[in-house]
Amino acid sequence: MQLSPEQVQSVNILLSAVQVAQRRGAFSLQDASTLQEAIDRLVPREEQERQAQEAREAQASQDDAEASLALADEDEDASADSEPALGSE
Repeated sequence: MQLSPEQVQSVNILLSAVQVAQRRGAFSLQDASTLQEAIDRLVPREEQERQAQEAREAQASQDDAEASLALADEDEDASADSEPALGSE
């Protein structure tokens, strides 16, 4: 059976959703094992590990960006607090 590119993309999306749900504990251990076996048949373990590493790196980058924004907001708030208010002199 040959899958179209759209079908392959759909299967990949479904696999990703199952993996996210599995990480969040949505399935019993037996169900998670059955799902992982099905995923292993569709996607080689090396590819799964590569995708997981990319997801971890993307999450770390996002966390870093959010932390930088939070620090920038704190710096702006601190500098605004230290400036005298207009008309207060």
